[in-house]
Amino acid sequence: MLPSNLLIARSRSGKIKPVYAPLEERYLELASRLIETYEAHVGKRQGELVRHRQQFEDDVFDYRLVRGLIAVLDRSAVFEPRSHIAPKKARREVFTEANRYALVETNETKREVIAQAASRLGISPLQLEESLWSDAEDELVLERFAPPGPRELIQQYNLSLTQTLLFKAVSLEFTAGGNYQRIFRRLKYLGLMYTVEQVGGLYRVFVDGPVSLFKMTERYGTSLAKLLPSIVEAREWRLKAHILGGERQAPKLVELELDSDKVKELLKVPAAEETRERFDSSVEAAFARSFNALRLGWTLKREPELLTAGRYVFIPDFGFEKNGVKAYLEVVGFWTDEYLQKKLGKLRELDVENLLIAVDRTLSCAKFKEVKGLVIFYDKKVPLKPVVDYLKQLEEKTIMQQAETIDSTRLGLTGDVIDVVQLADEQSVSAGAVTRWLQANPAAHYRLIGTLLISEQKLGVIAERLEALEGGTLPAALSVIEEEGLSSPEKVLEALGYVVEWRGLDPDSATIRKQPNVPL
Repeated sequence: MLPSNLLIARSRSGKIKPVYAPLEERYLELASRLIETYEAHVGKRQGELVRHRQQFEDDVFDYRLVRGLIAVLDRSAVFEPRSHIAPKKARREVFTEANRYALVETNETKREVIAQAASRLGISPLQLEESLWSDAEDELVLERFAPPGPRELIQQYNLSLTQTLLFKAVSLEFTAGGNYQRIFRRLKYLGLMYTVEQVGGLYRVFVDGPVSLFKMTERYGTSLAKLLPSIVEAREWRLKAHILGGERQAPKLVELELDSDKVKELLKVPAAEETRERFDSSVEAAFARSFNALRLGWTLKREPELLTAGRYVFIPDFGFEKNGVKAYLEVVGFWTDEYLQKKLGKLRELDVENLLIAVDRTLSCAKFKEVKGLVIFYDKKVPLKPVVDYLKQLEEKTIMQQAETIDSTRLGLTGDVIDVVQLADEQSVSAGAVTRWLQANPAAHYRLIGTLLISEQKLGVIAERLEALEGGTLPAALSVIEEEGLSSPEKVLEALGYVVEWRGLDPDSATIRKQPNVPL
């Protein structure tokens, strides 16, 4: 965004449009000269750069355009103080020394103050003077500058101009062709309240603006404007917003309409900064941390995908996935009554299985009992146990269903060692389903050990080698099993009836012992 005093827009008959800088030769020349000016001042003070920039503010271009381009270039510039000592420390030492004198009027007295302060700081008087005000804006040095090209500079300026206009939006409505996942992820990241409607193959999104909810808070207005780049990155888009215009004493609403077919070439999104995962509330953040700490084998995804809810789409807060099985969790905390009613309406129409809904107990809980899915009520934090129990039941149910689909005629049981995971891939089921099937239908001449089917002949060879070990140390036993091509030697050792006898914590000193009456 740009400072509001640099906004250039035209308003007529209830409509408003930003005045974009065109990609014409003289504008490109202006952008190029500004970039060259910055490049020429790398290593120089900001004050010098500011003086040279002022020459571009003439009658040829609107000063707001020039300053807007400069504001965009400043994002690519890094200004830092150059000093031999921290400026605040330098000033404190000088002021302390100056207080020893009744007045510091003459140059000789000033030099004496500087010399004494510099001596205590261990630097020269010249170094102290250079450091004294090095953090003042004009004294900062342009250390690094990585600008866009002239064309990209103008396009980024036009995007910033549009964002500045959206800062005062009362409402925002848009459609986008593609880029949905990023748009909706950005919507939630920014904490914006929205509803989505499916129209043909596109989604129409309605975003509440800051005026309608929070009396024009700057934080919400800024968030609304920050959504624009994600929309612009879609292959096609249309946008409509109502903007609060006019004077403070007599505000009025004007309408902004933009269409990618007309302005896409004029707008460019700079390289997006990678943002850390952000949660809508501390309740969601705490749940994610606690669930991931359990390491249950389920992948927890934030805002996983779009789900159909009648004419609308719904984005759950979390998705769980394991072996192709999916489940979803929506956390419902405090919001406005209107927003909750919309949420309830979409939850009732949601066409999805395996849905969990965690509801803050302070809400009107009775209404959520009509919703499809498992409803969990919580106080301050979402309880893990009902979620984990639900996922375990779902996993067990899925394993049973998949086990019933296994075709025994397609199980290629050949060789001494067969990987259950590979068998599962061939049957398009989970390894758990194949394991369950093999437990109910033991394979002749094989034993199921962990995720491996091992032939009795191979186990016999291993047993003979283990019996022949001198000393029977644990490392030697594990080495024998690994040499036979088995990846889980500890489980094989246990299956053959051996126990480990430890002498301290050093595995090299541990030995194995065959339990009596344990068959091969």
